[in-house]
Amino acid sequence: MKKMLFALLTVVTILSMLTACGPAPTPEKVVEKVVETVVVEKEVEVTKEVVKEVVVTPTPAPETGPRTLTFFTTEADPPQLEILAEIIDEYHEAHPEVFIDVVTGTPATRGARIATLLAAGADAGIFEIEAAFTREWAEAGYLMPLNDVFEEIGGVDEYVPGSYFELEGTVYALPYATSVYGLWYRKDLFEEAGLEPPTNYEELLAAAEALTKSDEGIYGIAIPGSTNASVNFFATFLWQNCQDFFTPQGELTFDQPEALEAIEKWVALTEYAPPGFENWSWGDQITAFVTGQAAMSVYAGRLGMRMPDQAPHLEDKSDITRLPWCYRPGGDCPYVTYGSWSRIAIAANTQYPETAKDFLKFFLTGDRLARYDATVIGHMVPPTKEVAKLLENWDSDYARKHSDWLAFFNKDAAFTNHPANNMGSIEGCNFVKKDYGPPWAGPVFSKGGIIDVMFQEIYVGGKDPEVAWKEAVEKIKQAREEWLADHPDWEPPTY
Repeated sequence: MKKMLFALLTVVTILSMLTACGPAPTPEKVVEKVVETVVVEKEVEVTKEVVKEVVVTPTPAPETGPRTLTFFTTEADPPQLEILAEIIDEYHEAHPEVFIDVVTGTPATRGARIATLLAAGADAGIFEIEAAFTREWAEAGYLMPLNDVFEEIGGVDEYVPGSYFELEGTVYALPYATSVYGLWYRKDLFEEAGLEPPTNYEELLAAAEALTKSDEGIYGIAIPGSTNASVNFFATFLWQNCQDFFTPQGELTFDQPEALEAIEKWVALTEYAPPGFENWSWGDQITAFVTGQAAMSVYAGRLGMRMPDQAPHLEDKSDITRLPWCYRPGGDCPYVTYGSWSRIAIAANTQYPETAKDFLKFFLTGDRLARYDATVIGHMVPPTKEVAKLLENWDSDYARKHSDWLAFFNKDAAFTNHPANNMGSIEGCNFVKKDYGPPWAGPVFSKGGIIDVMFQEIYVGGKDPEVAWKEAVEKIKQAREEWLADHPDWEPPTY
């Protein structure tokens, strides 16, 4: 991890930020070499080197007078930036000497940008944290402990389990939202066909077949055939049937026969997807549903938000239920869905630590976070009971009409998981969320990665699923082994 961080110092686009951040404060600990001369018997002088750990108390910057904090975000849609500006203005009004500069970026560059600042010892301020790096950065001492803010907001009694990042009893990152995926379905089409909402794979497959009327341009279910959207949705299918890609220690489990069974059943379900699904990405299954092309679709709250404007005639005819993927005998399946918590951290060496924590608490509480998450209501699912209750009773036409949908997302927020961020969360047939991703995840789960290509070869190339799976397994083994060879000192996380 350290090799990666120092390599990122070559990222030219970040260098302009380094001088603006100012020097880092004195570190809390330094190592001092002390040479002692010891006189022993026979008057022979022996010189020994003693390494002492000397604790140095840092001199924090005065937290009075004009102070400027940096807030880095990738939530750059105009409504989100507008609300964020309002919240910052409200804080400034109460703290006129505190100024907050908002810096925006993209999710694709977020990790490299912050890693560069942290590795250089620059003050990264308050920032959205890359989930894949959180543990390493916490272990390296780059992140400020936030236990006091966490407890002041309400602690474990207030937060959704698994929403905040904690390592060995220390909280290092606090969440502001996640997205919760479920199965949207057309109630009117189900009623016409005499069907109930599906609760398991067999019922889902039967419903997808019954509701497919290709001569009328209606298909059973909208699922993307490739890209990382399909990879992530297939991961939920794997998890619900007691399988995973890796163990918590990083050992490959996707090479087991049960993984092939999951692939074959997933492919069978996509036989009832609309034409062209092979090249769909994230938004295409929303379009298929709101245009009436699909009777069911896998998505989060954004699909519901699109209906009032794009398909108001479907609002009363649509509903959402849990992903019904389980095909194990007796229904012995853990419930897991897709989603990843968006979190905020503070650099350990930030110039104004108490001010930074105070603003973070201000942002994450009360109607301020509710207003922020309400910019994409239902899709940005809040992490606390307080904000969840506020949004279920929000003063908007959408919330008044669809409070049941909002309650659904709030209820299932604790069951979100992500293949690249949560390695080995399925133990036996239990969902035990792990807050650490496989370090070699990039070539495995990304768009154009190993799993994505496997499905492309099946759907577009016509390759036999077993052949494609075996080839994918070998590629994953190679990617993992190459990464481990480049990082011989890596040790799997302990829980």
